[in-house]
Amino acid sequence: MYKPFPVFSLEGDAYECGLQHGTQAADRVAKTIGYYLPAFARQAKLSLPQIHEKANAYGAQIQAIDADIYEELKGIAAGSKQKLEDIIAVNCRTEILYGSLGGTKAATECTTVVALPEATRDGKMLVGKNWDWRTPAIESVVVLRIRQKNKPALTMIVEAGMVGRDGMNEHGVLVCGNLLVSTHDKGAAGVPIPILRRRILHSRHYYEAIDSLARAPRGASGNYLIAHRDGVAIDFETTPEQVYVVYPDRGLLTHSNHFQSVVAQSTGATKYYTGDTLYRDFRARQMLEPKIGKITIEDIKLVMRDEFGAPRAICRSPHEYGGESTMTIASLIFDPVNDTIHIAAGQPTQSEYQPVRLPEGATIKAVANLTKRGQAQT
Repeated sequence: MYKPFPVFSLEGDAYECGLQHGTQAADRVAKTIGYYLPAFARQAKLSLPQIHEKANAYGAQIQAIDADIYEELKGIAAGSKQKLEDIIAVNCRTEILYGSLGGTKAATECTTVVALPEATRDGKMLVGKNWDWRTPAIESVVVLRIRQKNKPALTMIVEAGMVGRDGMNEHGVLVCGNLLVSTHDKGAAGVPIPILRRRILHSRHYYEAIDSLARAPRGASGNYLIAHRDGVAIDFETTPEQVYVVYPDRGLLTHSNHFQSVVAQSTGATKYYTGDTLYRDFRARQMLEPKIGKITIEDIKLVMRDEFGAPRAICRSPHEYGGESTMTIASLIFDPVNDTIHIAAGQPTQSEYQPVRLPEGATIKAVANLTKRGQAQT
């Protein structure tokens, strides 16, 4: 059994929230930096001065697009007593590890599933996500409950020291991500993925969330599932140059680590993937399709715990890939109508889901547009 991740509450302006993050999670921030700086040297072949040079270039992009997030990064550095360049660098870990490789290293992490209101028993959206990543990262994961001045209250899960990952806010906007790589990844400085996800979580309206992704100068390819508690979910497959859209089918949407968009596939930018990505999303859909109209949280848990294709299953057991140990380091189930994320540390076959709510004072919003079936059952 894995121990539940620590949960930290942050409140104040951007710098204060960062300072509290860095102070409360200082030991885990140190672990994040202690892992990634050698990984950057090993995989991206960068010296420490080169890493800092890249961090400064990305930092300029972050400051230009969102000065508050840049202030939060400064607060994390001060609170954790780490260099700002190192904090920025780990927030660019995907861009540094994969963005400069031109798609030469295949993506192999994460499976996401969405059941829209018309597919669930209670007529309420459910979103599941297994976060597959490098095994040492499990030691640095934290859950943050944030009430930042002039921003929506939100809850998200991150590697300590990072400002964004998977989460949801009090206005019903949620985001989950999956790693994608493409031939468009050339290492150009752009807005890093954690900053893009955090900006999505600062959105009060669904269209703002989409605009904040589509209009940003992105530094690397990535997949973004953006959903709203009222029953809308769209998947955005992005490269630094393009955005491709994938919609749910029969109330279900599943995604792993390859481009599903036919338009994206036709460009030739999407040829880098591993075999397991081609069955993980299909396997999730295969398990849920017979239950359309009656899907529950327990059904989503079964998918997240599925071990078909082990060790490269939806529930990924520890194994070596590309010289790195990987596994499912966290499993998430979003219940946005009830403002709750159910979080299992490590492989969900080895731990129980623990509910984490939005920060105190965030009001539960009723579903505005239940399906007729959902209305009848409530």
